[in-house]
Amino acid sequence: MKLFPPSAVAEDAQQTTIAPEALQRIAAAVAAAEAKTSAEIRVVVQREPLIQHPFYSVMYAALAALVLPWILVLLLPMRPMQLLGIQAAMFMVFAGILMLPSVAQKVIPRLALKAAARSAAVEMFLAHGIPQTKGRTGILIFAASQEHLIEVVADEGVHTPLGHSAWSDICERVADQAKKGSLADGLIAGVHKAGDLLSGPLPSKPGERNELANHVIIM
Repeated sequence: MKLFPPSAVAEDAQQTTIAPEALQRIAAAVAAAEAKTSAEIRVVVQREPLIQHPFYSVMYAALAALVLPWILVLLLPMRPMQLLGIQAAMFMVFAGILMLPSVAQKVIPRLALKAAARSAAVEMFLAHGIPQTKGRTGILIFAASQEHLIEVVADEGVHTPLGHSAWSDICERVADQAKKGSLADGLIAGVHKAGDLLSGPLPSKPGERNELANHVIIM
């Protein structure tokens, strides 16, 4: 997994969809990369938040309501029911603030987002039949645009000859281009890098058919 800064996909993240022209360029890059290798490449972009439940907002609100009122207890005499009332009121206030859409995503720990990105990438890998390719030579490049995270999931037929460093290289290539302001350009660069890496151990063979569609999947 590779993290790239918020500015990297600011343009794409603000759009409801990636521009059709950009989608066509990514699909063309997939076709060009697959012309050099017998492996299959799929690209998925998730525009929706990886974590949509309010668990972390509620948890932080509860912790704040549990701990902060005890500062008042040290300063002022207070009955148990008064303390409970203050705690309940603080919980409602903090929860209301932390559950605002503009705030809720910011309080999710980065480690939780990375775990969610990995889980979503694996789910997409399985859901779109990538493990069903001949020789199990499919890879998935997954981008979570709101969280600015990139994941690569590779089947055993390509992971065995290439290893983890290859997938890190693809993530690096996507991130390097995305830093310049376009996630689409980053994905194109990552696809080309994947084609170059895969063409070595898995060169294209005459008569091979395209097992997976080249278009970008938008979630």
